[in-house]
Amino acid sequence: MGNNKLEMTSNKRGEIMVDGERMILTSPSVFGTLVKDLSENISESRMKGFMIRYGWNLGVNDAKKMKKNHKLSLENHLKKGPTLHMMRGYTEVVRTHFSIDYNSDQSVQCIHVEGKWLNSYEAEEYIKQFGCSNSPVCHTLVGYASGYYSEICQKSVYFKEVSCKGMGDSHCSYVGKTLQEWGEDIKEELRYYQDQAIVKELEKTYKQLIEEQNIISRSFHIHKLLTDELANGSDLQDMASVVHNETKVPLLIEDVHFNPIAYSGIQEDRLIEIYEHEIVEKYDQTEIIETRSHCRMVTPIYLKEQLLGYCSFIQEDQVQLSKADQMILERVATVCSLYLLNEKNAFEATERVKGQFLEQIISGQALTKQEILKRGSFISIDLSKPFQIAILKYSNIQTAEDHDLLLNDRLISWVRDYFKKSKDILIGQKGSEIIVLVQSEPYEKFSSLISYLKQAEPELSYSIGISTIDNQIEQASHLYHEAKVALQMTKGHNKVTEFDELGVIGLLLDSSNKDAVRFKAKQLLDPIYHAEHHSSELLKTLYVFLSNGGNLEQTMRDLSLSLSGLRYRVKRIEQLTGHNLRNPEITHQLYITLQFLISEGELEL
Repeated sequence: MGNNKLEMTSNKRGEIMVDGERMILTSPSVFGTLVKDLSENISESRMKGFMIRYGWNLGVNDAKKMKKNHKLSLENHLKKGPTLHMMRGYTEVVRTHFSIDYNSDQSVQCIHVEGKWLNSYEAEEYIKQFGCSNSPVCHTLVGYASGYYSEICQKSVYFKEVSCKGMGDSHCSYVGKTLQEWGEDIKEELRYYQDQAIVKELEKTYKQLIEEQNIISRSFHIHKLLTDELANGSDLQDMASVVHNETKVPLLIEDVHFNPIAYSGIQEDRLIEIYEHEIVEKYDQTEIIETRSHCRMVTPIYLKEQLLGYCSFIQEDQVQLSKADQMILERVATVCSLYLLNEKNAFEATERVKGQFLEQIISGQALTKQEILKRGSFISIDLSKPFQIAILKYSNIQTAEDHDLLLNDRLISWVRDYFKKSKDILIGQKGSEIIVLVQSEPYEKFSSLISYLKQAEPELSYSIGISTIDNQIEQASHLYHEAKVALQMTKGHNKVTEFDELGVIGLLLDSSNKDAVRFKAKQLLDPIYHAEHHSSELLKTLYVFLSNGGNLEQTMRDLSLSLSGLRYRVKRIEQLTGHNLRNPEITHQLYITLQFLISEGELEL
């Protein structure tokens, strides 16, 4: 290399020597076959890395030989790179831009070079083997230029192909810069220069597979333990204890309103802390949530697409919950749904029997008192105790559709859920009415029932009528009639009315001379029925006015009327009936009359 020329010789032993180094010749098609085999066997990404590193080593090797000639400047050394490239038959190199900056000690500070690769053998062979590519394919050229420049400059210099004939471009072009100049733009390419053996990659993959297998085996083991507990009749508390014993992670099982059903690994004082901050959001998939008191992984419990509750792992001691915990938690939720399905089926079967029994009691069927008491004992309820009958009715505020079968089923399910801890309850259904026989003081219980139902079905309004108390179960049909009357007399939405509140009207309804009462009632109100087109509005105004004791302001609010409009209606009623609505005797008769007609279903307001 003393004359800066490469000397090539050959001999009879089949050796080709270039500058004292043996070379071999091969056709580009062999290289193309190699690239194809590598791509198919170790993936295209690994093939790219292999070719880049192969080119890098070629470039470094040539650069080291060139550096032996100390007479050449660094820039002249760099110019020799393209010459060597072309000598090897890789490509024709045309450099279009070159700039270099030096530090004070004459070391390379930064470098920027651009150019074209014409007739790239890599691009041509790639098209023959694969057709057009979606990305540049001259990997050995990129690697060679990067290795050569980095060795000569003693500084990391990387080349990128910005257009490629293998992609259908007219020619291949490149840009080379120092690492600091590239910045983030070279980050993706750097991984191809890292020589990570396939064996090491396989070892890493194998370890991941073993880890995943262990996770699956562990979750399967816990799932089997839980299903065994389920088969043995264990409850959710037993299952929660099994999960905690296996995972050592605190577990909490809650209903749909985040009220605790079962838990394990959580002390009472810690449980109080957890519920210091209420969770109001609903979750339809596994989530990590944080409140000021705790962090948890929560997953929903679904049964027939209905959300029934949640399973949660509570994070303690800064130990992060993992994907393995998620897999286990979701399996726990699945077993919980099976448990709840069994509970639901058993509960509903029992409740259907109770409902049919209640219907028989209130319908007055040929059941003796002894037969009723005996059947009651079969379902663990003592029907010799005092009891009341309540009837719940609902209406849809928005659509006014009151007889949706699916809605009926949902609603009675919510009512049963509300009373599930009560042992002195019978629940049945008659049309769109839900009937309840209750042996404890019912008023407060039914007031809170309405609040409970409003949470479950907020678009509905509810009214409840409650009978008097009796200790003779054979009088159940009469008490059902009382509750029916109280229900019809319920004023407004979401109200509870007791039969005892009705006073005289209750006695009238129990009298045997209803026809006489009905005749007198129609006599009093007949002028309004026949003399006015909007009679229902006047009757409603009269009823609300009398209910409020003649209070104009309260009546205005209840009817959403102006004062002048209300006064007009009151005056019109007085004209039609011929009665002064300030006369207590008259107003009392009219009020009882209206209550009677409403209770008998002959007047709807």
